[in-house]
Amino acid sequence: MTAARFSTFELLLLQSRDQADSAALLLLAWVLTQQGPVGESERAHLVALTGAFRHGHELTPLLEIAASQDLGAIQLAAEVLQKELHGETSRAFLRLAVTLATEDAEPTLANHHILRFLADLLGVSPPEFAALYASQAGRPLSEPADPSRSDYWQRRERGSRERRRERQPDAEDPTEHAAEQESRASRREQRAEARRQAREAKAEAKRQRQAEKEEEKARQYAEREAERRRKQARREAERERQRAERETQRERRRDDRERKQEHRDDRSQRSRAGNEGASHVHQRANAPDPRIRSALVVLGLEPGASRGEIRKAYRRLAQAHHPDRFHREGEAIVASASRRFQRIRRAYDFLMKVS
Repeated sequence: MTAARFSTFELLLLQSRDQADSAALLLLAWVLTQQGPVGESERAHLVALTGAFRHGHELTPLLEIAASQDLGAIQLAAEVLQKELHGETSRAFLRLAVTLATEDAEPTLANHHILRFLADLLGVSPPEFAALYASQAGRPLSEPADPSRSDYWQRRERGSRERRRERQPDAEDPTEHAAEQESRASRREQRAEARRQAREAKAEAKRQRQAEKEEEKARQYAEREAERRRKQARREAERERQRAERETQRERRRDDRERKQEHRDDRSQRSRAGNEGASHVHQRANAPDPRIRSALVVLGLEPGASRGEIRKAYRRLAQAHHPDRFHREGEAIVASASRRFQRIRRAYDFLMKVS
């Protein structure tokens, strides 16, 4: 089951000893933050006004919620306040809100609307709220400035011009004016230098990222190349293994055929000669048959070689001159090896036949 997730203000309400006081404190903090930055004196003033509250938690989280304009938390606080405050308690709360909004100056445009919202929330009629405001602030409740009217912006423009005029140097003091101009020029140079350094840092970071990308590409290419070489080596090894296996199988088949032929020859010879021992090639070699002598020369044997010696010589020469051993040497070398192998094979077949 998924655990419920609560907002900061919801957790404060759950931990509060009096939820109505916690909700009222958040709305008062909302009014206070709309008047301007909240310093230590404003914070102390709010603590003094709400000293009788029984919320039992720190003020800082509520000020942070109010400053962040968390409308969800503000709406929840308004609902709690509307449910819990009635009659004189609601009017006491409005007096605190008016005090915070009018302590040092006229309420801001935002607080004009917030105060009216709170009065309407707690069921206080506009005439009653106007009387409460006048008694608490010591002056009548004026209409808030209307940004849709031209005089609102004219007043703002006049105030802006006055502030600019206050910041301008005194024309009658050229020394101060020159110092101000020099200070401005220095600040402009500092800003230009800061921008230049920022551009250089950005360019350096870009070069660094590009170098890292190139390095990463090179590393990936090296890895791919190494993997390709490993795969190629494995394929070559597999082909070599298969070739050796085929050669072994061919040798086994030849050995089987030779053993069978030898067995047949032995039986035939025994039937002709009885208990006479196996004939030797030298008996034939002494005969004037040049084919036997030529075959013995091909196999590198002397006249009188036995069938076993003929077989061993053939295997040795066949392994040394088989064309498959030269498949990487070129077609001419392979063809030459094939011719040598054929001569060796014919000599072997002939000697095994006549022996």
